[in-house]
Amino acid sequence: MSYNMYLPTRTLFGTGMLNKLYKQEMPGKKALLVISSGKSTKANGYLSRTQEQLKLAGVESVVFDKIQPNPLKSTIMAGVTYARENGCDFIVALGGGSVMDSGKIIAMMATNQGDLWDYVGSGTGKGLPLQKKPLPVICITTTAGTGSEVDQWGVVTHEERNEKVGCGGIDSLFPVLAIVDPELMLTVPPKYTAYQGFDALFHSNGWNLSIM
Repeated sequence: MSYNMYLPTRTLFGTGMLNKLYKQEMPGKKALLVISSGKSTKANGYLSRTQEQLKLAGVESVVFDKIQPNPLKSTIMAGVTYARENGCDFIVALGGGSVMDSGKIIAMMATNQGDLWDYVGSGTGKGLPLQKKPLPVICITTTAGTGSEVDQWGVVTHEERNEKVGCGGIDSLFPVLAIVDPELMLTVPPKYTAYQGFDALFHSNGWNLSIM
C-alpha cells in the first residue's frame, strides 16, 4: 500500500474557535463572504459574528448569499462576477459542504478568464489548466459531514448539460485556514447530525478503498 498525503490547511478546532478568527493572519484585505440562500446562517448569528471577526482583523467584507444545497454553475459564475466587481482578494466560505465547495470554485474562477467548464476535467469539460492561482480561501464549517473545509475539491452542477461533477483538485485550492467550531453545529436538527455522521463515515470508507 502507498499513498501521497498533503494537508496544508491550518485547522482551528474547538468550542469558541470562531471568536479567534480575528487573531489569525488574513490572506487579504477584502473578503467575499459566501453563505447559503437559506436563513439559518443569518438567523443563528453566525454571519454577524463572522463579519465582526473580519472587522476586528481589519478586513472589509461583502456577502454573497445565493448558494443552493446543490450549487449550480450559473450561481458560481454569479459569485465570481460579484467578487470581481467588489475587488475581493480572498474568500470566506461560511456554511456546509455546498457553501465551502462553492467558495473554492469561486476562488478558482475569480482569477481565471473564460467559463468554469473550460477547467473541468470530466464530462463535457475541456480540462484546461488554470492560468492563474486561485484566491485564498478560509472555510468556516457549520456541519460535520463533508470535510470540504480541508480539501481542494468542489462539486457543481451544470444545469444545461445535466452534469454534476467535481472540479479543482489542485494544491492551490486547499483552504489556507479552517475553523471547526462545534458551537456552530448545535442548531442542526439531531436527524441531520446523524446523516452527517454517516456522510463522514462513507467518505472515509471511500478514501480507504481508493488507496488499497
